[in-house]
Amino acid sequence: MFAVMVFPNGHQVDALLLSASPERLRVVIPGRKDTTEIRLIEGRWTLENGAHVELGAILAENEADAARVWAKAHARTLAAV
Repeated sequence: MFAVMVFPNGHQVDALLLSASPERLRVVIPGRKDTTEIRLIEGRWTLENGAHVELGAILAENEADAARVWAKAHARTLAAV
């Protein structure tokens, strides 16, 4: 699966989504040596360095898989609304 991450400056990055849970995502971002963990902290997706990102999209070959991951990744955010 792939994720589109949007940084505060508007820069978008395509990432390979390795795993997802309601509070954590692990992705591979092109140009980085290691995997990146993104945590949901106080309703905002936060990188290991403290920067906030938004998930622009989660793409998969199978629509059901993408919908399942998206729902898990946004469960707390949606519950807070």
